[in-house]
Amino acid sequence: MIIELTRPFSYLWIRHSSKRLTVVNWFIPSGCSLAAIFIGWLLPGSIDVFGPTGILSKILAFVQSLPGFYIAALAAVATFNNPHMDRAMPGEAPTLRILHNGELTPQPISLTRRRLLCVMFAFLTVASVVLTVMAIGSLTVAPLIKDLLPTQLYAPAKLVFSGLYLLLFFQMLCVTMWGLFYIGERMLTPD
Repeated sequence: MIIELTRPFSYLWIRHSSKRLTVVNWFIPSGCSLAAIFIGWLLPGSIDVFGPTGILSKILAFVQSLPGFYIAALAAVATFNNPHMDRAMPGEAPTLRILHNGELTPQPISLTRRRLLCVMFAFLTVASVVLTVMAIGSLTVAPLIKDLLPTQLYAPAKLVFSGLYLLLFFQMLCVTMWGLFYIGERMLTPD
């Protein structure tokens, strides 16, 4: 049951020899997250993270509306009537082990455009839901944790949480841009 519930994250296990997905999924988001943390550290004064007008509240206002859009995109891609969507991608296609009859296939399969985009938008949907739940939960418990932890522990915990949250946020943004590029341009380009 756990494997089925975590399958939307399978997008992160897609492999391709060009390493573009690794750059889009990990390098750019990590760099943006580290840059944001570093810039926040350099700015004079303390940046409000968990307050009612803090960064987390502002990101939450943006992210909480995204799952509906991602689900609509997923439905559109899944039902788009175009025979080119169901052919293996040209050149060396990205690969992924899929779940079949409750078990992962022993060998990865070559992805079609439809499967790539469906896996991508499933990931984006779950990422936006996780970001929303993380923000709501942390905004709720941050004042309590701040009172319970000594300052020496609260500051590093806040930094680690902020880094992980920003990593997932920038990852969602990068994959969204990649998906929009693919739907808007690449999907319609002849093989």
